[in-house]
Amino acid sequence: MTYGQIQAQILKLLNRYSMAGKLIPGSYNNQQDYLSRIPGLVNDAMLEIATTTGKIPAVMDLDTLEWEAMGALRRYTLPEDFFQFRSGDSLLRTAGGTVLHTNRYTLQGRSYLLVPPAELDRGGHCELGYYRYPVLLEERPEADTELDNTPETHEAAAFYAAAFLALHDDSYVFARLYDKYEDKLQKLGPGRSAEVRSVEGVWGNYGIYEV
Repeated sequence: MTYGQIQAQILKLLNRYSMAGKLIPGSYNNQQDYLSRIPGLVNDAMLEIATTTGKIPAVMDLDTLEWEAMGALRRYTLPEDFFQFRSGDSLLRTAGGTVLHTNRYTLQGRSYLLVPPAELDRGGHCELGYYRYPVLLEERPEADTELDNTPETHEAAAFYAAAFLALHDDSYVFARLYDKYEDKLQKLGPGRSAEVRSVEGVWGNYGIYEV
Protein backbone atom coordinates (compact mmCIF):
# COMPACT_ATOMS: atom_id res chain seq x y z
CA MET A 1 0.00 0.00 0.00
CA THR A 2 1.21 3.52 -0.78
CA TYR A 3 0.94 6.56 1.45
CA GLY A 4 -1.66 8.06 -0.88
CA GLN A 5 -3.81 4.95 -0.52
CA ILE A 6 -3.65 4.80 3.27
CA GLN A 7 -4.33 8.54 3.49
CA ALA A 8 -7.47 8.08 1.40
CA GLN A 9 -8.54 5.10 3.51
CA ILE A 10 -8.13 7.08 6.75
CA LEU A 11 -10.17 9.99 5.45
CA LYS A 12 -12.90 7.61 4.26
CA LEU A 13 -13.10 6.02 7.72
CA LEU A 14 -13.70 9.52 9.13
CA ASN A 15 -16.12 10.43 6.33
CA ARG A 16 -13.74 13.27 5.41
CA TYR A 17 -12.75 12.05 1.94
CA SER A 18 -15.40 13.59 -0.31
CA MET A 19 -18.47 15.82 -0.26
CA ALA A 20 -21.17 15.81 -2.93
CA GLY A 21 -18.95 13.50 -4.98
CA LYS A 22 -15.93 15.81 -4.93
CA LEU A 23 -12.72 15.45 -2.93
CA ILE A 24 -12.59 17.69 0.13
CA PRO A 25 -9.83 20.29 -0.40
CA GLY A 26 -7.24 20.99 2.25
CA SER A 27 -8.61 24.51 2.64
CA TYR A 28 -11.99 23.23 3.89
CA ASN A 29 -12.40 23.71 7.66
CA ASN A 30 -9.59 21.80 9.43
CA GLN A 31 -8.99 19.31 6.60
CA GLN A 32 -5.34 20.38 6.24
CA ASP A 33 -4.79 19.76 9.95
CA TYR A 34 -6.00 16.18 9.40
CA LEU A 35 -3.71 15.77 6.39
CA SER A 36 -0.71 17.12 8.30
CA ARG A 37 -1.22 14.77 11.25
CA ILE A 38 -1.69 11.57 9.26
CA PRO A 39 2.02 10.73 8.59
CA GLY A 40 2.94 10.90 12.28
CA LEU A 41 -0.03 8.78 13.33
CA VAL A 42 0.72 6.18 10.65
CA ASN A 43 4.31 6.04 11.95
CA ASP A 44 3.05 5.54 15.51
CA ALA A 45 0.87 2.66 14.35
CA MET A 46 3.56 1.04 12.23
CA LEU A 47 6.04 1.15 15.10
CA GLU A 48 3.58 -0.31 17.59
CA ILE A 49 2.55 -3.07 15.19
CA ALA A 50 6.15 -4.01 14.26
CA THR A 51 7.11 -4.37 17.94
CA THR A 52 4.07 -6.44 18.97
CA THR A 53 2.09 -8.82 16.77
CA GLY A 54 3.22 -7.74 13.29
CA LYS A 55 6.98 -8.18 13.61
CA ILE A 56 9.16 -7.82 10.51
CA PRO A 57 11.70 -10.64 10.00
CA ALA A 58 15.13 -9.79 8.58
CA VAL A 59 18.38 -11.64 7.78
CA MET A 60 21.86 -10.15 7.49
CA ASP A 61 25.21 -11.73 6.68
CA LEU A 62 27.38 -11.69 9.78
CA ASP A 63 30.38 -10.78 7.61
CA THR A 64 28.78 -7.43 6.73
CA LEU A 65 28.66 -6.28 10.36
CA GLU A 66 31.49 -4.32 11.93
CA TRP A 67 33.30 -6.16 14.73
CA GLU A 68 36.22 -5.83 17.11
CA ALA A 69 38.06 -8.20 19.40
CA MET A 70 36.87 -8.14 22.99
CA GLY A 71 38.99 -10.52 25.05
CA ALA A 72 38.33 -14.03 23.80
CA LEU A 73 35.19 -12.90 21.94
CA ARG A 74 34.24 -10.96 18.83
CA ARG A 75 31.93 -8.01 19.45
CA TYR A 76 29.66 -7.29 16.49
CA THR A 77 27.73 -4.04 16.13
CA LEU A 78 24.09 -4.94 15.52
CA PRO A 79 22.18 -3.38 12.58
CA GLU A 80 20.61 0.03 13.23
CA ASP A 81 17.13 -1.38 12.58
CA PHE A 82 17.62 -4.28 15.03
CA PHE A 83 14.63 -4.77 17.35
CA GLN A 84 15.04 -8.28 18.77
CA PHE A 85 16.30 -11.73 17.88
CA ARG A 86 14.07 -14.18 16.08
CA SER A 87 13.34 -17.06 18.40
CA GLY A 88 15.43 -20.09 17.41
CA ASP A 89 16.89 -18.39 14.34
CA SER A 90 19.24 -15.83 15.84
CA LEU A 91 22.56 -17.18 14.53
CA LEU A 92 22.46 -19.53 11.53
CA ARG A 93 25.22 -21.33 9.67
CA THR A 94 24.74 -22.86 6.25
CA ALA A 95 27.30 -25.56 5.48
CA GLY A 96 27.26 -28.72 3.40
CA GLY A 97 23.62 -28.33 2.44
CA THR A 98 22.41 -28.03 6.03
CA VAL A 99 21.24 -25.13 8.18
CA LEU A 100 22.58 -25.22 11.73
CA HIS A 101 21.34 -23.11 14.62
CA THR A 102 23.57 -22.05 17.48
CA ASN A 103 22.96 -20.36 20.81
CA ARG A 104 26.64 -19.68 21.51
CA TYR A 105 26.34 -15.91 21.68
CA THR A 106 25.21 -13.21 24.07
CA LEU A 107 24.01 -9.62 23.86
CA GLN A 108 25.84 -6.65 25.29
CA GLY A 109 23.24 -3.97 25.85
CA ARG A 110 21.05 -3.48 22.78
CA SER A 111 23.83 -2.64 20.35
CA TYR A 112 26.35 -5.48 20.41
CA LEU A 113 26.51 -9.22 19.81
CA LEU A 114 29.30 -11.25 21.44
CA VAL A 115 30.32 -14.49 19.71
CA PRO A 116 33.25 -16.85 20.42
CA PRO A 117 35.58 -17.03 17.36
CA ALA A 118 35.57 -20.84 17.55
CA GLU A 119 31.89 -20.78 16.66
CA LEU A 120 32.64 -18.72 13.54
CA ASP A 121 35.68 -20.73 12.46
CA ARG A 122 33.70 -23.95 11.98
CA GLY A 123 33.17 -23.04 8.32
CA GLY A 124 30.08 -22.28 6.30
CA HIS A 125 28.07 -19.12 5.83
CA CYS A 126 26.86 -17.29 8.98
CA GLU A 127 23.72 -15.16 9.09
CA LEU A 128 21.95 -13.14 11.77
CA GLY A 129 18.18 -13.63 11.98
CA TYR A 130 16.27 -10.87 13.73
CA TYR A 131 13.17 -8.68 13.79
CA ARG A 132 13.65 -5.11 12.63
CA TYR A 133 12.03 -1.75 13.20
CA PRO A 134 9.90 -0.47 10.30
CA VAL A 135 11.00 2.19 7.84
CA LEU A 136 9.01 5.25 8.90
CA LEU A 137 7.44 7.93 6.74
CA GLU A 138 8.92 11.37 6.28
CA GLU A 139 7.08 14.39 7.63
CA ARG A 140 5.60 15.10 4.19
CA PRO A 141 5.67 11.83 2.24
CA GLU A 142 4.95 11.59 -1.45
CA ALA A 143 1.69 9.89 -2.41
CA ASP A 144 3.53 7.02 -4.14
CA THR A 145 5.73 6.23 -1.11
CA GLU A 146 5.41 2.51 -0.34
CA LEU A 147 4.60 1.62 3.28
CA ASP A 148 6.78 -0.88 5.11
CA ASN A 149 5.51 -4.24 6.45
CA THR A 150 2.49 -6.16 5.11
CA PRO A 151 -0.96 -5.20 3.71
CA GLU A 152 -2.58 -6.51 6.92
CA THR A 153 -0.55 -4.10 9.03
CA HIS A 154 -1.45 -1.21 6.72
CA GLU A 155 -5.15 -1.92 7.20
CA ALA A 156 -4.69 -1.89 10.97
CA ALA A 157 -2.62 1.32 10.83
CA ALA A 158 -5.43 3.10 8.96
CA PHE A 159 -7.87 2.43 11.83
CA TYR A 160 -5.29 3.55 14.40
CA ALA A 161 -4.66 6.86 12.63
CA ALA A 162 -8.36 7.50 12.03
CA ALA A 163 -9.14 6.82 15.69
CA PHE A 164 -6.65 9.37 17.01
CA LEU A 165 -7.73 11.97 14.45
CA ALA A 166 -11.24 11.63 15.87
CA LEU A 167 -10.13 11.56 19.53
CA HIS A 168 -10.89 15.19 20.38
CA ASP A 169 -13.95 15.51 18.14
CA ASP A 170 -16.04 12.44 18.94
CA SER A 171 -15.17 9.97 21.73
CA TYR A 172 -17.68 7.43 20.38
CA VAL A 173 -16.07 7.42 16.93
CA PHE A 174 -12.63 7.16 18.55
CA ALA A 175 -13.68 4.13 20.62
CA ARG A 176 -15.29 2.41 17.63
CA LEU A 177 -12.27 2.89 15.39
CA TYR A 178 -9.74 1.99 18.08
CA ASP A 179 -11.65 -1.20 18.92
CA LYS A 180 -11.45 -2.13 15.24
CA TYR A 181 -7.71 -1.43 15.28
CA GLU A 182 -7.19 -3.70 18.30
CA ASP A 183 -9.28 -6.40 16.64
CA LYS A 184 -7.06 -6.30 13.56
CA LEU A 185 -3.95 -6.18 15.74
CA GLN A 186 -4.93 -9.40 17.52
CA LYS A 187 -5.36 -11.18 14.18
CA LEU A 188 -1.85 -10.34 13.06
CA GLY A 189 0.99 -12.73 13.64
CA PRO A 190 3.63 -14.83 11.91
CA GLY A 191 2.28 -17.13 9.24
CA ARG A 192 2.93 -20.86 9.24
CA SER A 193 5.92 -22.04 7.27
CA ALA A 194 8.00 -25.15 6.76
CA GLU A 195 11.59 -24.83 7.86
CA VAL A 196 14.32 -27.18 6.67
CA ARG A 197 17.02 -27.83 9.21
CA SER A 198 19.62 -30.43 10.12
CA VAL A 199 19.13 -32.81 13.04
CA GLU A 200 22.25 -33.33 15.08
CA GLY A 201 22.58 -35.59 18.10
CA VAL A 202 24.92 -38.01 19.85
CA TRP A 203 24.44 -40.53 17.02
CA GLY A 204 25.40 -38.06 14.30
CA ASN A 205 23.48 -36.28 11.61
CA TYR A 206 20.30 -38.08 10.54
CA GLY A 207 19.49 -35.78 7.62
CA ILE A 208 16.74 -33.31 6.93
CA TYR A 209 13.25 -33.01 8.26
CA GLU A 210 10.54 -30.35 8.33
CA VAL A 211 9.05 -28.64 11.37
